Amino acid sequence: MPAVDFDVIINMFAMEGMVALGKMKHPATDTLSTNTEQAKFIIDILGVLSEKTKGNLTESESRSLEYVLANLRLNYVQESNASGSVISTPDAPDDSNLA
Repeated sequence: MPAVDFDVIINMFAMEGMVALGKMKHPATDTLSTNTEQAKFIIDILGVLSEKTKGNLTESESRSLEYVLANLRLNYVQESNASGSVISTPDAPDDSNLA
């Protein structure tokens, strides 16, 4: 087994996120399926990890984490748009009263 370091943790979450987004086959079932709720949960975990480790990571670790987060977020938005899911963000204005 390889030594466990920060990159291993990030890559583990990255793989799980890509499986949840249907971009990689599930290693146990060898099938593709999409679970955007699970993907969002993984993205949120990595977001918390990013905030809580700010200033404590090497430049390489920080770059890896930000790359994985950006990649998962982009794929999440693409998958959500493709499936017609509504994405709500805390900063988004409520358009429901504009009619």
